[in-house]
Amino acid sequence: MDSIPVRELNQHTSAVLARVANGESLEITVSGRPAARLVPIDDSTSIRADLVRRGRLIPASNPGPLTLPPGEPDLSIDSTEVVSDLREERL
Repeated sequence: MDSIPVRELNQHTSAVLARVANGESLEITVSGRPAARLVPIDDSTSIRADLVRRGRLIPASNPGPLTLPPGEPDLSIDSTEVVSDLREERL
């Protein structure tokens, strides 16, 4: 298991997390002394995998980012006014 100083984790968080996501386990050191371990998540033991296995969660059919609606947005609409109108309808 490789060890890295906490300074490297702070300065290169994305790169360190990418290493862990690719299967590496890393020990984080503070002043040269081990302080923590970063280990990859075993998906078979994750809460999400357990919920899917038990039928309590249905994974998204399209997990990608949502696409924006077609056309240009109407910038003349005041969202505060719309929310206020919706609240009045409930009363």
